[in-house]
Amino acid sequence: MHLYYVYAMKEEVSKEYYYKTELLFRFLKEYHRNSQLELYKLQFHFITEPFPLIDLVRILTRYPRERMSLIHGRKLTKWVEKRGIIEITNDMCLIQCESFMEAEQMLFQKLRDIDGCFFIAEFHLDHYGWVSPQRKEMLL
Repeated sequence: MHLYYVYAMKEEVSKEYYYKTELLFRFLKEYHRNSQLELYKLQFHFITEPFPLIDLVRILTRYPRERMSLIHGRKLTKWVEKRGIIEITNDMCLIQCESFMEAEQMLFQKLRDIDGCFFIAEFHLDHYGWVSPQRKEMLL
């Protein structure tokens, strides 16, 4: 089972660190090891945006055939499907599934419809990178 962490990064951070993904990944890994320390919390909140829960839930529920169950809690929203589980908090989104392809279909593809910069990390295997935005071309 793969566990992917998804962060909504501030735009200026994504521009500055787009090609410095290893540095960003190392910080996020350290943050998870030391999230109880105030310095790490401040740095984490300095570079991230609150996760766009409302936008993501709207997109997930747009496709009722894929929908299994949506559970809202005070601090956590959980989306459960046959293919995997998505948990959304104010700080990040986690997706647990069998493969990267399932994560792409369940979540990453849908994040491209949201205006934002998203960074993905799978800490167990040291995989990380940006969700590439959907190309929006204007017709004249």
